Amino acid sequence: MGASGRTRGASADQITASERAKWSSAPRRVTGTERTCGGSTSARERHSSASRATSPVPGPHGTSLGSRDQAQTVLSWETPRRWTSMTSSSVTVPFTFTDRDGRLRAKNRLESLRKTGLIDARRRLALDSITRLAAQTTAATTAAVSLVTSDRQIHPSVYGADGSDSDLRDRPISHSFCQFVVINDAPLVVEDARVHPVLSQHPAVLEDGVVSYAGLPLHDPDGEVLGALCVVDVVPRTWTEDQLTGLGDLVTAVETEIALGLSRRETQLDHQRLLSVLDGAENTMIVLANGEGVVTMMNRAAVLALEHDSASIVGSWTLGDLARIARPDVSSASAGADSGAGGAADWILEATDGSHRVISVQVSVVQDVNGGVEGYVVVGDDVSARRRTEHLLRETVRQQEIVVRHLEALDVARSGFIATASHELRTPVTSILGYTELLADGAAGELSSSQSAMVDRVDRNSRRLLHLIEDLLNLARIDATASDRVRTTVDVMALVDLAWEGLQPDLIGRDLGTSIDVAEGLVVSADALELERALLNLLSNAVKFTPDGGSVGLEVRSHDDNVTFQVTDTGLGIAADEQTAVFDPFYRSHTVHAQAIPGSGIGLALVRRIAEDHGGTVQLESELGQGTTVTLTIPG
Repeated sequence: MGASGRTRGASADQITASERAKWSSAPRRVTGTERTCGGSTSARERHSSASRATSPVPGPHGTSLGSRDQAQTVLSWETPRRWTSMTSSSVTVPFTFTDRDGRLRAKNRLESLRKTGLIDARRRLALDSITRLAAQTTAATTAAVSLVTSDRQIHPSVYGADGSDSDLRDRPISHSFCQFVVINDAPLVVEDARVHPVLSQHPAVLEDGVVSYAGLPLHDPDGEVLGALCVVDVVPRTWTEDQLTGLGDLVTAVETEIALGLSRRETQLDHQRLLSVLDGAENTMIVLANGEGVVTMMNRAAVLALEHDSASIVGSWTLGDLARIARPDVSSASAGADSGAGGAADWILEATDGSHRVISVQVSVVQDVNGGVEGYVVVGDDVSARRRTEHLLRETVRQQEIVVRHLEALDVARSGFIATASHELRTPVTSILGYTELLADGAAGELSSSQSAMVDRVDRNSRRLLHLIEDLLNLARIDATASDRVRTTVDVMALVDLAWEGLQPDLIGRDLGTSIDVAEGLVVSADALELERALLNLLSNAVKFTPDGGSVGLEVRSHDDNVTFQVTDTGLGIAADEQTAVFDPFYRSHTVHAQAIPGSGIGLALVRRIAEDHGGTVQLESELGQGTTVTLTIPG
């Protein structure tokens, strides 16, 4: 740093006669101490290590001035904190006055300087007491905290200079001795710069009037050298051991202040980062409180949800106050309990427009290592839409339960009606069939051909109606007696013979190819009558929906402890979008309707009920216009 004669502090008039006598003698050449290899963790240790290797007065390129017989005296920091004389014969690394390693421009160092927040050339009152004490301890004209950038030196604190003289707080690096402290990361002590082979022509000497200088490096907590704590004078000085020891102690104070500033900066940055994170949670209300439950921070979502400005809440409201906004009936005692941790609770907030928002709130306790309560974190999600949906779902489920009960009652009534109606219809239809047989046999006299045709038509339609009635009765009987049915061991071959015999009336007058392939020795545990009816329905459908010239086949096999009845035809086939619906009662495909093929739509529904009643399955594969294969699987 440079300083002018317009400074306060120890002036030439205040120097003792003995000191003046020293200055009147032959010129003294004093240079800076040098670094040793290896780092340190504290300012004092750095000063100590730097002093263990000192240099003689260096030449322009680090060469020594003077012979061994004229060993130059320098000051060195020795443990325990003593400045002692050493000779140039102990030096291994020269003190340099050129930035050969680019330390001044080092990116990490400049970034560390920026983080301190001290390079804006503003006065730092916290450092003023240190620089004042430095000047008083050393009886120097000026003392300063000097931070060195790549092109300037900045003084956040200067003692001894006129406070209105602002140019002392920001100086070009060309006028800086402190740059050499940074370049070497070592102390620099100069008793009379005017006779120094390098510094004598330095601008700080020629323009600022600096004669004597002592500067010790300043570091941040990570060990980056930032600048120097320095003292200067306008007259030659012999810096004493006590003065330099005191200056070293003050370096520790400055570095502590720098560390505290960095810590405060990091705390502020953490605070801003936390606010950014909290405000980024747009749909989540987040409130922080201290150990007493007083709100210390809240995000934007909380401000919007509570419809209160954060400035009116932070520092004055408690979590209990927030709970009472949501639930005005909460008493003071229970509100205090609300500030503790617990399960999620719903807060209902009424907006200024009268609408309500439901916030699901979870309170978590922050504890220290000893279990003491340090604070609370309140996280709330707006679940208004979810709660409305849940309410609608509950209401829908309730309505569906009512509908199901009505449908079950209707199904019971339907089954009862079908059973009753079918039973009541069966008797007259049976009677009609009996009389048609008598008429056909000539019991009422010989019938003409036209009369016989009419009797045949009555007989045919009566039998169709009787078949429908039987299907309806069977469907109702299966639903009513499924749990009471008794199963026996059934011979599959005999069962197929009975079903095929029942199919013969449907084959009369038809031109169809038929085939049966049944494996021998197969048995199933089943209701024989029901299984025969299911097989007969499948065969009847195959015959009914296969035009003349086609074929119908039955194949029975054993597969994985099951017996499969596979009925195949080359008939009309079923469209892919109708193959599931054909198992519903009374459903008839569009093709069947278009070709006016008679039927009730109960056959396949009855087959599925019988299969399920036996713990089996029924599967259908079909292609429109190519035929159908239906596989009935019954456990063996």
